[in-house]
Amino acid sequence: MPVVAFLEKQAKRIAMPRGPRQVAWIILLLTAGWFDYITGPQVASAPFYILILVSLALVEPWGASLGYSILAACVYLTVDLYTTPARASLVFPYWDAASRFLGFALSSIAISLLVAERRRLQQSERALQDRGKELEEKNRRIEETLRTVTRLQEELLTRERQNAIAEAISTAVYEMERPLASASIYVEEVVRLMTRAHGAENLHLVLDEIQPLAEKLAERVRDMERIIEDVRSLRKPDPGGLAGPRPSSLDPEAPHA
Repeated sequence: MPVVAFLEKQAKRIAMPRGPRQVAWIILLLTAGWFDYITGPQVASAPFYILILVSLALVEPWGASLGYSILAACVYLTVDLYTTPARASLVFPYWDAASRFLGFALSSIAISLLVAERRRLQQSERALQDRGKELEEKNRRIEETLRTVTRLQEELLTRERQNAIAEAISTAVYEMERPLASASIYVEEVVRLMTRAHGAENLHLVLDEIQPLAEKLAERVRDMERIIEDVRSLRKPDPGGLAGPRPSSLDPEAPHA
């Protein structure tokens, strides 16, 4: 295989258009026949034809290689009969030419098919490389898309959390208005009772009236503290999802004692 690759590379360097190339192969085969004629039967002439046929098989398809093998066998037979005309009536020259043709054809066609298969494998390898690059590009785009989706999800979660916090604060302000209003009423009542207690003889009766007001005032203070604690809890990270207001304390419809 390395030898074939080297010869194929060299053949590509001297590649010509198809028409002139075909003429060049014919001239080379006729030249091999001329060398066969001038050297006579004392020198083996088959390597001359084989060398040319192997060279053309590197750049020609197997059909063309078969045609040139037929031409080489005909040139070989013509030179043999022209050198020794007495053998024209014998079977041996034609049998020898046929065996030469089989050798030429098998050699050139095998090399031509081998080169064609090698080219097909190279094309397949290039196609796989292109496909691999395409898949890498698609993977890169998918990763970028995933990063973008993750970023958008984080931004969406942040906005939803901010909206939840803003809504919870608004609800907390609304919830605190009622206990504050009740607390202000209780404070005014306590102040009125304390003012009346300065001149009262039965002070313990006044204190008995103040005590339930103070308990209700303390209850409203605890309600406000619970609401403030719920608002503070929104600032803490919520691993299970978005932190939201607790319906029991920040729900506008939740009743107060």
